[in-house]
Amino acid sequence: MKEEWKIKLKNWGQRQSVVLKNFWRRYRINKLVILLGLVMVLISSSYLVFLAKTANVENLKAGLAQTTLVYDRYGEEAGELYAQKGTFVTIEEISTNIQDAVISTEDKRFYSHNGFDPIGIGRAAVGYVINRGNIVGGGSTLTQQLAKNAYLTLDQTLIRKAKELFLALEIEKQYEKNEILEMYLNNSYFGSGVWGVEDASWKYFGKPASDVTVAEGAVLAGILKAPSNYNPIDYYENSLTRRDLILQLMVDNGFTDQATADAAMAEGIYLADYYDNADAYNYPYYFDAVIEEAIEEYGIDEEDLLNKGYKIYTGLDQQYQQQMDYTYETAYFTDADDGTLMQSASVAINPQTGDVMAIVGGRGEHMFRGFNRATQMRVPPASTIKPLSVYLPALENGYKVDSLIMDDDTIGYGENDDYFVANYNHYSEYQGIPMYQALVESKNTSAAYLLDEMGIDKGIQQLREFGLKVREEDEKELGAIALGAMDGVSPLQMASAYGVFANGGVKAEPRFITKIVDATGAVIVDNTSPDTKRITTQETADAMTSM
Repeated sequence: MKEEWKIKLKNWGQRQSVVLKNFWRRYRINKLVILLGLVMVLISSSYLVFLAKTANVENLKAGLAQTTLVYDRYGEEAGELYAQKGTFVTIEEISTNIQDAVISTEDKRFYSHNGFDPIGIGRAAVGYVINRGNIVGGGSTLTQQLAKNAYLTLDQTLIRKAKELFLALEIEKQYEKNEILEMYLNNSYFGSGVWGVEDASWKYFGKPASDVTVAEGAVLAGILKAPSNYNPIDYYENSLTRRDLILQLMVDNGFTDQATADAAMAEGIYLADYYDNADAYNYPYYFDAVIEEAIEEYGIDEEDLLNKGYKIYTGLDQQYQQQMDYTYETAYFTDADDGTLMQSASVAINPQTGDVMAIVGGRGEHMFRGFNRATQMRVPPASTIKPLSVYLPALENGYKVDSLIMDDDTIGYGENDDYFVANYNHYSEYQGIPMYQALVESKNTSAAYLLDEMGIDKGIQQLREFGLKVREEDEKELGAIALGAMDGVSPLQMASAYGVFANGGVKAEPRFITKIVDATGAVIVDNTSPDTKRITTQETADAMTSM
């Protein structure tokens, strides 16, 4: 019996030992998981603090208050870029009827919190659980909404909400409550294509924001929840219902009394549109190219560029641009019978600096940042390539302006002497003619002869010096290099290349932007010194110019 109990006790002890070992093993694993979780939270928090600290919050108000302006080569204002912002007004110019309605609806504890509202966050957390991990909104203070509008995308994710919170804390440290409310009301979208409370007041009521009534203030506050559903122009009944709800909220939250709210609810919504949408995007194709260069060359986000109040200095000559625009408006083009427009593009460039002084990117209706034929079109250059790929290399390889070269369409060229060329008028001299005459008359025969004599590689090398790309499949095609039947180039590239002859053999890289200054006055891009490279000698450039 004793032996039996000893065995039972031993087995029980072994089982308990296994249980204890498993417990401590799980406990150690849980400790590790908890420790890793704390480390991840610490890293995430540090990242979010870093993001908030580097968000340039101190420049927020200046950026929101100013539009992005474009200046010409003389420092004169040339226009402004499209922006998602309206007329910026001070808080003193915004009726308290609007302020009270917005605070009562969007953030009733605005003046008592420090950027985030624990009660609102708790309510949003409950919604998060109920909706199985889907963020359904709510919980954001006006400061957080300002942070979202100014810095973040609209995606509803936890990481975005966390960024929003940290940015709100930084904004609250930097600005007074009235400044935050001022920025929020000036930076919010009110539907019907208007941003900011001042333009919204003119759009819907035909008056400045300072004169808006209690009822009208409730209408504007109501639009903020869903501008596409509550703007009174498109959805009058929805707007009316939302307005009355907000008026009652203002009573419940102590912003007005019941009698005032009832009187306002008895009113209709009296619409009057006196909004003047003045378009200062004065030179569309030029401004498009400025935006493209700022994004591609300097890494500035388009939304920031349009909305953060930059000053962009360019090489634009407004007189040149106006003359070019006028020419395109009045010149005769042979359009197709079905109405399809004959297309064209043009570039004027300063050969000494590379500054683009004027461009037209196409005919017909302009689309914002649409296809710009002046900078983006790629077409075969045809005979305009000859001075670049044939005659300049010839001068550099000992030929003179009056050297005799063949004009014979019966001679075969290329590696196998099987490439035959005719002139555009199918006429040849069948003898040597001066090189300058061959260029003046754009002789295909003479260009093919000359490049074949020198070697096609010299033409390819010269084109690459000019910054023109040569496809691999064109490298052995005499017609591609000598006669321009190659992969396309843009008008801007050709203008830049031809500028070498006018600039004594020196190529200046084409540019639209010379300097960018942010809303605080800090220079963030300094491109005032031209980027130049000598392509040929002054003597050779002069000879080309004389030809």
